[in-house]
Amino acid sequence: MKRALVGASVCLLLAACESTPPAVDASRDASPVVDATDDLVDVTDVTDAADVTDAPVDVGPPPDRIVTSCDEVTLAGAAARAATPLGGWPLLYGEARGADLVFRAPAVARPTIITPGSERIRVDPRRGEGFDIAGLAHDCGTFRQGVASGDPRPDGVTLWTRWTAPAAATSVELSWVIASDPALATVVTRGTVTTNADADWTVHVDAAGLSPGATYYYRFTAPDGDRSALGRTRTAPTGAVSHLRFAVASCASLYSGWFNAYRRLAERDDVDLMVHLGDYIYDFVDEQEHVRVPPSGAVEDLTDLASFRRRHAQYLADPDLRLARQAHPWFLLWDNHDLARSLPDYGGSVRAFREWSPMRAPAAGAAPDVIYRTLRYGDLVDLVAMDMYLFRGRDPLPGDAGASVLGNAQYAWFSGELRASRAAWRIIPMQEVLAEFGPLSGWQDFPQARTQLIELFRTAAEENNVFLSGDSHVTVFQDVVNDPQNMAAPYDPATGRGAVGAEFLPTSITRGNFDESLSAGATAIIASIREGFLRANPHQVDLELTSHGYGIVDVRPERVVNEVWFSPILAPADTETFGGAYAVRRGANRFDRTRITTPSPSR
Repeated sequence: MKRALVGASVCLLLAACESTPPAVDASRDASPVVDATDDLVDVTDVTDAADVTDAPVDVGPPPDRIVTSCDEVTLAGAAARAATPLGGWPLLYGEARGADLVFRAPAVARPTIITPGSERIRVDPRRGEGFDIAGLAHDCGTFRQGVASGDPRPDGVTLWTRWTAPAAATSVELSWVIASDPALATVVTRGTVTTNADADWTVHVDAAGLSPGATYYYRFTAPDGDRSALGRTRTAPTGAVSHLRFAVASCASLYSGWFNAYRRLAERDDVDLMVHLGDYIYDFVDEQEHVRVPPSGAVEDLTDLASFRRRHAQYLADPDLRLARQAHPWFLLWDNHDLARSLPDYGGSVRAFREWSPMRAPAAGAAPDVIYRTLRYGDLVDLVAMDMYLFRGRDPLPGDAGASVLGNAQYAWFSGELRASRAAWRIIPMQEVLAEFGPLSGWQDFPQARTQLIELFRTAAEENNVFLSGDSHVTVFQDVVNDPQNMAAPYDPATGRGAVGAEFLPTSITRGNFDESLSAGATAIIASIREGFLRANPHQVDLELTSHGYGIVDVRPERVVNEVWFSPILAPADTETFGGAYAVRRGANRFDRTRITTPSPSR
């Protein structure tokens, strides 16, 4: 986060204090505990804390044995376990060889304990990986960047991998298989796919013929028999849907910290979809955030297709990111650090992003830069994603001197999607903060466009909207209202009158926020900045300005609970902290003002 942004926030704080606004709502500051009888949380069903906040992997009794990444490991007399998991994440499934069970140790960048069966095995990194950034290690074999899936539909999903080609290769035909069980014994569909250097040896399979709302496992195989890691995915449900859980992330600078949050996401079994709101890669090293950087402190400038491809490859050398992509289907947007918008043909950044992401190809006739799209989850959720980065300023607003943010074509599409939606909830992912948030609002420089969009919601879909935003590196819970201080169009935080929904920004994976930008010992200043924001903005429910992690959006027909989970970033860690949650009740158009201090029950 740039110092200028923090400086602007301090100015906002001073302005708020000088104008002597009303006192902060005590319920926002005191963070009251939800009563255990509240229907939002059934404390008897909450997962044991040990399941989500593990002890570090290097504690406990000595390991039964020590192996190295990608070693073949034999479990003697364990062939009967061939069709069952061998102990959590990463997905470890073996094949029977006589009475024994054999599996390949996962690729790790630091010593990692795995517990297949009754054994406790330590996996150490391979030597000689050649990376000049800590915590990187290729996946095993020729599928060095792992596997991923994305854009799930009721009957299919897009599978992704990349093959490491030898120098003489001109093309390759890879086989793939999808099964309903992790041992891949019950095959649902299979096929082959060809790739070459023109696609940077990346692969996209638009797999079809699947059942809605189902979990599947998949794997790729090279002509020489080398196999990729085993991936897990899930299709979208149809019909009546009673419960969904979406993970939400953004702003993952490899150089600013360790991807511990991605590892925690990979370990979850309760996520239907991983929504990434952009800044998936970073184009530079922030001067205040040298946590994982080359010895020189500098990284390659991104100026063309080849350099963007190398940056994506560098990111997928991180085992924790690979695991998160391997564990859940993804839905990605891009933002300013992902793309070179000012270069001709985006400097190859759009092409590289599509090549290296598990995204479905654009619809027939659509340009590659069209990334806005909809996923439908039965009668419960329409997930309608907008791109408010790439098209801003291209078109004027109709009948107004202001500039459009979405562009005319996207706005027309988005209007149609809202008016056609019949789901209980609309979840609207976008890259930047929509509601008023001073210097942290991505729409601040486009007030007419924001007014136009919010008025569209009033006429097309006024209720039951949850907006997901990123980019600002802090945690925000706020109601979406065009101008919370406008007395001509009054907003009432007690009733939701004047708002069209609630907005949730669940911090950054690693990119710095207020404590990275201010000097050590600035706790009181940060607390004052938070209080100043809340005083100046009656639509804001809560803020957290220093932690990093991800969000969980827990959706049921009667309410949506928005949770934030925090992870350390300065060193490898196997713990996370529940940072609290706020609910939006159906028809309320606003966040409840009572902070929830217990995670929502998972499936």
